[in-house]
Amino acid sequence: MNALIELDERLDRVRRDADRIAICLETGDLTAPVDACPGWDLRKLGGHVGFIHRWATLAIEAAAVPDAGLIEEPSSEADADELGAWMRQGAEALTSILEATPPDEPTWHPFPFEQRAWVWSRRQMVETAIHRWDAEVAATGASDLDGRLAATAIAEYFELGLPRVLQRYEGELPSTSLHVHCTDDDLPDGSGEWIVWTENGEYRLAAEHRKGDAALRAPAADLLLVLMGRADRSALNIVGDPAAATAWLDLPDW
Repeated sequence: MNALIELDERLDRVRRDADRIAICLETGDLTAPVDACPGWDLRKLGGHVGFIHRWATLAIEAAAVPDAGLIEEPSSEADADELGAWMRQGAEALTSILEATPPDEPTWHPFPFEQRAWVWSRRQMVETAIHRWDAEVAATGASDLDGRLAATAIAEYFELGLPRVLQRYEGELPSTSLHVHCTDDDLPDGSGEWIVWTENGEYRLAAEHRKGDAALRAPAADLLLVLMGRADRSALNIVGDPAAATAWLDLPDW
């Protein structure tokens, strides 16, 4: 279990970020476009996050694939206050069940990773934080992500997201290795670095400092926003072979 952010703080972050999304829904223009999610506006983003919170809650309750038909969604005519309340209610139900579920309890989730309940707390913390960033940028033009959250999300991307992408990827995997290094001064020693490579056509990952064919160096928030398709690669310091970095960065989004 990744312990850069412990369970209690993860759940607190879900509540706080859901509340910040709710505030965007209540005070922003619900038709404002969400640039990181083409075709979405602020209303659709709120609906997505609230749905995912309820979907995850059902999955944790049943430890099985949830029945999405059980989720009651707000009408397309729901006003800003109704949407904000719906957002907070979903986050409260999610965090309550995660509080009551032992982190090592067997569960179901759709990722090629260990099927334990702790995965949900990290996944929903990251999901909510990223979409809170999206909502605030859409509603106010600016947002923020702190380094510990971003480093935790990068670890999740390499452990969950990229393996899921590669399961469905029909192209040739990169033959090069890539080192990723968060440059934040306030991250604990031994965190914020990863290396990915392929071996006999299989994806490999280690959370350690090791020289690769290329390296990406930047603050964790900048690295995460690039990996999530929300910032330009010019935000990164690319060291070594640029083509090696490009081969990994050009893989499909997850």
